Amino acid sequence: MKWQLQDIERRENFSPNKSYIDLINRLGELYYNVDPDSTFLLGMKSLNASEKIGYLEGMVDAYRNIGASHNVRGDYEQAMGFFEEALGMAKKNQYWKGLANTYNSMGLSYHDRGILDKSVDTYYQALEIKERHLSKIEQSSTLSNLGLVFLDLGDTDKALDYHQRALEIRREANNPLGIASSMLNLGDVYMHTGAYERALENFQSTLAIGKKMDNKQLVSVSHFNMGEIALIQKNYPEALFHFESSLSLDQERNDKAGTAEDYLGIGEAQMNLGKLYAARDAFQKSLEMAMESNLKSVLQQAHLLLSELNELQKKPTEALYHFKLHKAYQDSILNQETDKKIQKLAAEYDFEKKQAELVRQQRENELLNEARMEQRLRIGTTIILVILLIAFFVALRSIRYQVKARGVVTRQKNELEKLNKKILQQKNEIEKVANQLFEVNQTKDKLFSIVGHDLKSPINSLKGLMQYVVDEKLSQEEFLLVSAQLRDEVEQVHFTLINLLHWAKSQMKGIVTDTEKVSLNKVVKENIGLYKPVSEAKDITILDQLSPRTNCLADREQCNLIVRNLLNNALKFTNRGGQVSISSNKINDSFWEISIQDDGIGMDNTTLSRLFTPVLKEKHRYGTAGEKGTGLGLQLTKDFIHKNGGEIHVESEPGKGSKFTFTLPIA
Repeated sequence: MKWQLQDIERRENFSPNKSYIDLINRLGELYYNVDPDSTFLLGMKSLNASEKIGYLEGMVDAYRNIGASHNVRGDYEQAMGFFEEALGMAKKNQYWKGLANTYNSMGLSYHDRGILDKSVDTYYQALEIKERHLSKIEQSSTLSNLGLVFLDLGDTDKALDYHQRALEIRREANNPLGIASSMLNLGDVYMHTGAYERALENFQSTLAIGKKMDNKQLVSVSHFNMGEIALIQKNYPEALFHFESSLSLDQERNDKAGTAEDYLGIGEAQMNLGKLYAARDAFQKSLEMAMESNLKSVLQQAHLLLSELNELQKKPTEALYHFKLHKAYQDSILNQETDKKIQKLAAEYDFEKKQAELVRQQRENELLNEARMEQRLRIGTTIILVILLIAFFVALRSIRYQVKARGVVTRQKNELEKLNKKILQQKNEIEKVANQLFEVNQTKDKLFSIVGHDLKSPINSLKGLMQYVVDEKLSQEEFLLVSAQLRDEVEQVHFTLINLLHWAKSQMKGIVTDTEKVSLNKVVKENIGLYKPVSEAKDITILDQLSPRTNCLADREQCNLIVRNLLNNALKFTNRGGQVSISSNKINDSFWEISIQDDGIGMDNTTLSRLFTPVLKEKHRYGTAGEKGTGLGLQLTKDFIHKNGGEIHVESEPGKGSKFTFTLPIA
């Protein structure tokens, strides 16, 4: 991603745009736990670029990243200032992702400082927004953070539930770093419940993942947790090794909160090894860093350990002093009022969630009914208008030829005696016109046959499906199934109409080509996105293997239709679970050779020989899922390729698939 950013900045006439700013912000998020200084610099860079072009979403994400970098370094007041700025802008512009992520960052800041009631409050607000407006993978980070807070509150059941929910979502999304994070959190819960062996297995796995991914934060936390287990099992040299390993990484990352906790672990291990002066030095360093960053949970633990250390050194006055401070901080972190407030927030959240779900379902039903009526009216009107338009153009062409023929016949009668020498020529002209009229009438009849047969079937299916949706009370699962079928039927009708309109236009006016520089990379990417529902329905993998900057000199609309027809043809005749690849190759720096290859059912020599026969004259094959076509697509494709100065040829073998290859001039 870093190299991608540098490549964009080196381009001629570079100017920041939204995609460039989003890339900066995403890179800043990735550096958050690895190099917070880089997160800060990237945040400032994004903020300047966003202000320059007025990109509000970019400004929100930039403010949040700047705040996050301050939070890692323990500058919590400055961090909250940037978070508040991001929060205000996100609310004003209803930027839900930015709003939820900012609440999440604020919850993390409150948690680091031991302000657990505010931490839970902001996490719940983030989770509510994500459940209403964002995807499940976005929810997983907030679920994990809630699990961490409830573990600090001693509620291991809730902590386990939140971490398991987060792990399930991350496994569904195949997110390795997220899975490792959830395993780390679950190991922490197991450790607190006494399941040390199970916890150690999790930490060893996350340590290996962190080293493989070069994620210093993950490696550091894994070492720290393994050190805590070693302390509990009284293996103090092992504990000291893990805490010192964690300290080295946290100091390198400038993580003040992590460093303060590392010193606590080192001091406790040293104290149990009898190295009391080294232990006191570690506790003092932890205490100073915790006071500087107002880390209440670290402060209460540091004072408790210093109290125990002074007892060992026979200093009862100092031991009592530190114990009283430990109790004061402990009571401020978790008192009865905080616990009640958290339970109230949880209850309010559950109630509001149910209410919001009820309102959402009612609104969805209303919108669904309105959409059904609008869709039926729009589809019906469009189909009628298209059929009338095609019929009008065909009839108009027929009338023009008929008028011309009558004029020729009339002139021949009037000039018959004067033009005896030209009788043969006139006869040939009459026969030519008659043949043209015959072909026009044949074309008209066959066109109506396509409209009446190939469009009638999917339109009747649409009508039946829509009537079924209106008449039957469907569950949400049944409705989603019917909706997918409706979408497929509409796509089939739309694709057939597009080919019919282009064919009718070419028949009436001939093919008009307006050449310009066309990026085939963009055209292919758009068409892969267009056919994503089809490929997913048949579990077909589409591989985009085009060379970078595959630019050709051609008509943009015709290029789009060429790729669309060939990709549609490949998907149609590829079996479930198959593969379609699109590649390019330069020929003598003059032409691009584009290949669309599938591993489908292929064709025999008879089918290949009549593949590009004149339109409407052949019977056409069904696809592997029963898909139908008019046969217009390949004929149009060949015509458009020739008009743009290229050639097309096909290689195929039954049972092994087909490869369509065409050429276009290089731009």
